[in-house]
Amino acid sequence: MRTRSFGMIAVTGVMALLVAACGGGVADSGQIAGAGSGNSEAEKVYAEIAALPRDQQRAKAEELAKAEGSLAIYSSMTQDVADVVREKFQQQFGIQVTVFRGNSETVLQRILQEGGANRLGADAVETNFAEMAVLSQEGMLADYTGPALDRVKDTGKFDHWTASRFNVFLPAWNTNLIRPGEEPRSWEELADPKYRGKLTLEVSDSDWYENVTKYWLDHGKSQQEVDTLWRGIVSNAKAAKGHTTMMELLGAGQTPMDAMNYTYITERARVNGAPVAYRLADGTNPIPAFARPNGVGMLRGAQHPAAAWLFYDWMLSEGQQVLVDLHLTPSTDVPGDDSFKGINLVPFDVAGLTKEGADWDKRYDEQLRGVEQVPN
Repeated sequence: MRTRSFGMIAVTGVMALLVAACGGGVADSGQIAGAGSGNSEAEKVYAEIAALPRDQQRAKAEELAKAEGSLAIYSSMTQDVADVVREKFQQQFGIQVTVFRGNSETVLQRILQEGGANRLGADAVETNFAEMAVLSQEGMLADYTGPALDRVKDTGKFDHWTASRFNVFLPAWNTNLIRPGEEPRSWEELADPKYRGKLTLEVSDSDWYENVTKYWLDHGKSQQEVDTLWRGIVSNAKAAKGHTTMMELLGAGQTPMDAMNYTYITERARVNGAPVAYRLADGTNPIPAFARPNGVGMLRGAQHPAAAWLFYDWMLSEGQQVLVDLHLTPSTDVPGDDSFKGINLVPFDVAGLTKEGADWDKRYDEQLRGVEQVPN
């Protein structure tokens, strides 16, 4: 069974392509040849904006961006979210926006390949933390130091990129099939035989597997106890591909419970009338909830650097309300947002997964070996 592979695998996978495109090898710095080299004109624009007082930077960026006239974004947002973000940005600034949308691995590979060939098509990127970390490590992202950064908590600030939204990990259940009082109140409870045949696991959730495993170990469980719990969870479950597909099955009553789904997907389904929930009847959930960051960045080699700066700034300001309106979880405090209300939020292991993601992919694959697939 093949799960998602983290960004470091993607880097290894495209090395040969980049060498062929560049006619050379890897730079001494460890960066992919050509990929980290910035467009000198773009760097001048970034420097011009950064040199201004912070309260003047947005106006200057907007002036320069309108002169550039367009913006190219590469993103792993779902199509419906990407369409709204594009339309709202275009309406506000009158700048033509194109969006290349794919899964996070595809976005990363395309940027690395284009950067290695010195034909970068992206001005800005918005995708998963692991791929953003790779782009940062490869020297492809320019630093944003604008005023919107003050809105973001320190836990959402990273080298050369910033969290724009979070995917929060919690179980989800069909309220017609899982009655009040039957809902899980801990990750451990998913291993209870009472849930035999009622759980669905997603085949790419190695980041969830890593975070829960480390949480248990950090809170006093032995490795043997952790292994026993995972065997119990897997024995209770079937597997499915895609969190949206899982929610469709859950809402239709074809499955009783997702062992983990993103709370924004559950909330959007609930708002649209599906009998699903991730909070108990009292509006809370005591299960430790991990908030995985998705981030925004601007490319050093952007063809439209002012527009890239403006998009970055907008995603951390007006764009946050756009995300909330779509029931996503913003990275800043937005009036009216209750994404974290009643939730037991705990740290997400960005550093560990950035370094060891491929190993956790393999370990999660091994857990799911032989697990029956949910019919789609």
